Order: sequence, then C-alpha cells, then structure tokens
Amino acid sequence: MTSNLEELLLFSHQLADESAEVIKKYFRKSLHIDDKDDESPVTIADKDTELKIRELIESKYPNHSILGEEFNNKNTDSEYLWVIDPIDGTRSFIAGHKDFGTLIALLHNEEPIIGIINCPMHNERWVGVKGRTSLFNGKKIQTSTVKDLKNSYVCSSGLYLENNHFREGFEKIIKQSRYHRFGGDCYMYGMAASGLIDIVIEDTLKAHDYMALIPIIEGAGGKITDKYGKSIDLNSNGSVLVSANEELHHQLINIINN
Repeated sequence: MTSNLEELLLFSHQLADESAEVIKKYFRKSLHIDDKDDESPVTIADKDTELKIRELIESKYPNHSILGEEFNNKNTDSEYLWVIDPIDGTRSFIAGHKDFGTLIALLHNEEPIIGIINCPMHNERWVGVKGRTSLFNGKKIQTSTVKDLKNSYVCSSGLYLENNHFREGFEKIIKQSRYHRFGGDCYMYGMAASGLIDIVIEDTLKAHDYMALIPIIEGAGGKITDKYGKSIDLNSNGSVLVSANEELHHQLINIINN
C-alpha cells in the first residue's frame, strides 16, 4: 500500500479537479430538484459529479470498491474502497452559497488513508493522508490551541440532532461556548482543521459524509469521534464530534454524556 500511496494521492487530486469542473458548470444555474427517500434534495449536478468520479475510478482502478451517495455501491469486497459525496451541502449549492464541497476518501482495509474536502467555488482544498500533517491548498495546517469550552467557537448544522439527550448536551455546549454558528456543511470541518474554529458537532450523518474528514482532522492535530468518544468507522451511528485537541474533546464528551 505504501509503495503506491503517492500515485493514489495524485489520483485523488485528479478526482477533485475534474469533479470541480462538473460542479462549476451547474453552479447558480436553474436546476430541477428532486427529493430522495430521506427528503434530502438532489440535482443533476450531484449525479453528474458522482458519475464523473466513478468513471475515473473505474477506468484507473477497476478492481477498487466505490461507496457513493447517489448510486449503488460497487464491488464492496476490494481492499481499497473509495467513499464519495459529490456535493456535501446540496441545499447550499441550490441556494447559490459557496460553502458546499466534494468529499473524497480512500480506505485501505476499511481504514481511511486519504481524505479530501474540495470546495470548488472557494478554490480551497483540504487534504489529509494517514501519518502526515494535513494541508490546505498545499500548506501545512494545525488545529487551534483553544483548550477551554468557554473560549471556543462552535459550528453545527443544528438541524439533525434527533436524539434528545444529544440535543440537550449540544445546547449546553453552545451556551458555555464563546461563539456559535449554524450552517457550513463540510466547510466547517476544513475551518476546524485550519484552526479557525474549535468545535463541530453533527448527527445523522452517513459514511460518505464523514470518512474523508478523519485523516484531515487527525493530520491537523484535532480529534474526531462519535458522541460517545468512540472511533468512527463505516458502521458508526452517524454522530460526529470534532474538536481542536484532546483536552477540549474530553470536556465535550463529559457534557454530552453526563
């Protein structure tokens, strides 16, 4: 795996580059919007972007597995699995906001080794590789040094905290924090990795929403778990808790679970 990691990383950048061109073609254009079974919106931009990524993967690595948001899983038995969210933040995309992005993760034996958050309308890209320092537009980044909740900046969609106990914990956290803001999609996680905010809290996410985040947050020095403090994997419960460091994370876990 290590011997071809550079090749896989270069290819991941190619996926981000070419998917961005598809997205830009549709951005701030009038599009038909459908509702999926979970009532989330989907457009031709979501579908065409994922199809482009799938086409590139299938051409370059026909034996690799693919797990995407918009289409059925492919060849799930491979040791390599690409996990794709073509447009994370479709509602933002539809509204013409720029804080959406494409999430690209590569897992080796179910462990994320490459993660990309690509925000094409901002021309901003976060990249994480297992065992390396994460990068923002090619430069090394570090999460913030804030270790106390009272000095923290918290972001969340704020829309999907369906578990009452988790919601109550979240409300305690934002009341004790210095600042909080709702909204941001995958852009929130990039900001956390870059040290611009300190905490992100989400729930009811799926694997394509969070797998790319893991190497990026960890490679920047941050902590990412579920609401119980457990490591996140393909079968996690959908809650995601990101913080700048272990000390801050411990405070959040205590508030949520006590």
